Amino acid sequence: MPQLDLDTLWRDHGVDLQRFLRVLGATRTEAEDAVQEAFLQAIRTPPEQREGVEIAAWLRTVAKNVFLKSLRRTRKLVPLDRETIEQDWAEIAGDDGAQSKVDALKQCIAMMDERERKALHLRYTMNASRKQIAESLELSEGGAKNLLERVKAKLKECVERRLNG
Repeated sequence: MPQLDLDTLWRDHGVDLQRFLRVLGATRTEAEDAVQEAFLQAIRTPPEQREGVEIAAWLRTVAKNVFLKSLRRTRKLVPLDRETIEQDWAEIAGDDGAQSKVDALKQCIAMMDERERKALHLRYTMNASRKQIAESLELSEGGAKNLLERVKAKLKECVERRLNG
């Protein structure tokens, strides 16, 4: 992949990223800060083997996470309907391949056993701590950590298999 620079990132992705963050509820300043941080992260640790629409999706995820992290720090609450926002964004920005990945992920989650789905739900929907997950699933904290790592690896493999074959 060619080396990334700020000018290229801004020209190719800056305006769209700011618009996306504004849709999420960011102020102009928050959107600018999150975009700058996403660009710096891309330069410090370039997304491997990503170009075009894939880097756009990666930058959107990084910028969104930076913005949400800043909200948690400031305790500013913005009501978000993430599903609607993602659908609206897809209509505005076009298909960047992310929807097929989301669909594959949903199919893979549906094929998991109940315990695996519960662990994912607790961690990523309920934002439960490892200790809370362990208690809910009657595991040690280390057991909960290992379960989540296995589930994530299983999901990654499943999604890649569905996308590539």
